[in-house]
Amino acid sequence: MNTQLTPREREVIRMVADGSTNKQISSSIHISENTVKTHLRKLCCKLRLRNRVQLAYWVAKNNGDTEVAI
Repeated sequence: MNTQLTPREREVIRMVADGSTNKQISSSIHISENTVKTHLRKLCCKLRLRNRVQLAYWVAKNNGDTEVAI
């Protein structure tokens, strides 16, 4: 699979990796908490991960590079 993350997905995943809650993310980037949840669900699907802990680990494993092709 060779799918790129969108700029918004990269922004959300970085904030998850920094430990932000859905509420903090939604407030920071001015989207609803439901939209944050949708982004997280799509990210998990794209990256074949199960939860936000695995998302944070994925970012750490890639040295913070969220622009890698998947």
